[in-house]
Amino acid sequence: MSNDSATWKAIEPDQIRNTVSMLRNDWMALAVGKEGDMNAMTIGWGDLGVLWNKPIFTVYVSTDRYTHEFMQRNEYFTVTAFPEEMHDALIYIGSHSGREGDKLTLAGLHPTFTELGNPIFEEANLAIECKIIYAHQFELDKLCDDVKAFYGDRGMGIHYAYIGEIVNVWKK
Repeated sequence: MSNDSATWKAIEPDQIRNTVSMLRNDWMALAVGKEGDMNAMTIGWGDLGVLWNKPIFTVYVSTDRYTHEFMQRNEYFTVTAFPEEMHDALIYIGSHSGREGDKLTLAGLHPTFTELGNPIFEEANLAIECKIIYAHQFELDKLCDDVKAFYGDRGMGIHYAYIGEIVNVWKK
């Protein structure tokens, strides 16, 4: 990890607390890319569990999000959780596109990079680094009616599910 590694402590994936609570009550960001070519977005959807005997975190990214382009061309992603005082920054990165400029700087977030070169944030209190092991776009005709309506009502791109094998977890 980068120069602030003394503040991060490696933990095992099974030490991550309840993901439902994290995603509903805390604020989390998905980040992907490498130094000089990365993007991040706020997330409220995700799954933590075990699949194919591997600890996994699954994230869902709409095809109309700039982050989707990064997910399609990178092998890794990170998910970070933040303390309550960072909510305004997460609101900002969730409502602005990286296509428009350096939203991370404008939000007051400072990316740092893991030994594998993946972005996490100095302001975060939990960082989960994942290797993408499967990706697939939802098929609209296979969704139940209320989920189909979700997409129809919002006019958004259909989400991809990215299953990431958890390769590192750190907390402060």
